[in-house]
Amino acid sequence: MVKLLELKEQIKNFYAEHEGYMQPLFKFLVIFISQVIIKFHFQVDNIVSSWIIIVAASVIFAFMPWSLIVTGLLAAIIIDIFSLSMELAGLVLMLILVMLILFFRFTPNQGLFLIFVPLAFFIQIPYLIPIAAGLLFAPTAVVSVTFGTLLYYIIDTISTHKEAITNIASGDNTPTGSFTIVNMVTGNTEMYLIMASFVVTVLVVYFIRRMSINNAWMISIISGGLLNFVIILVGSLVLKIDYSTVGLIIGAVISVILAYILQFFVFSLDYTRTEHTQFEDDEYYYYVKAVPKINVTAPEMNVKRINAQRKKKNFSRGNRK
Repeated sequence: MVKLLELKEQIKNFYAEHEGYMQPLFKFLVIFISQVIIKFHFQVDNIVSSWIIIVAASVIFAFMPWSLIVTGLLAAIIIDIFSLSMELAGLVLMLILVMLILFFRFTPNQGLFLIFVPLAFFIQIPYLIPIAAGLLFAPTAVVSVTFGTLLYYIIDTISTHKEAITNIASGDNTPTGSFTIVNMVTGNTEMYLIMASFVVTVLVVYFIRRMSINNAWMISIISGGLLNFVIILVGSLVLKIDYSTVGLIIGAVISVILAYILQFFVFSLDYTRTEHTQFEDDEYYYYVKAVPKINVTAPEMNVKRINAQRKKKNFSRGNRK
């Protein structure tokens, strides 16, 4: 345990020393991976999907705030959909504009969820998102998590029915087919089940980790993972959704493990040294529970040049002779 705490301090110190390089590098990787996923899901031939533009956009947006990064990636999605169907791109654009208006109204500082939620779905760890949101943010995070889930299902539905969309667009150019795709997204019971599960999980994790109990963060992680699993499992059975139980179990376990790693690096307390105190003022009597954080100083390396000392001694002996 001590070695892990020392490693944590070393990582924190390294990040603090190189923060000016680490943040743009992290943003570059997120933007690049997101664009690659969009490219391979839509598989359209336009200027946005070219590798030169992907790399150049990743470099440029790496130095931008998250709000501009989210806007740029959403614009790339709209352009790719436009290459498939102009009518569908217009409908999705209106839906995304509504999302952005509500998003920037309630959760302007949580734009990363609009990126990380679809990304988590694509790399098969979506159940980590509501737990992490409950651990790190306020209950308003349910807005950005819900919008991110909706964005994923829009991308997934359009990429799955890409050939049908292309055939409709090359036909009579009526918006009927585009509305059909939108209805497939809005009528997706699985999407609503996942949204409801994520919202409940975020709220439960948040309120448990805010409680004045020992190991509140760990209890909230386990509770969130189990609750998310139960809601999706029971919901899929009731709604008769074909959902992989094995995949759900594996995803829930991996999400709990990753959430615990996140908790270890963000919030570590030593409950063995908990202190209770009380005091009063003119109007209130206060009962305070104080739990110290676990802080371990990273060991410093002191290098001794033994060979240099030996050479110096030998050299002095030679001079005496």
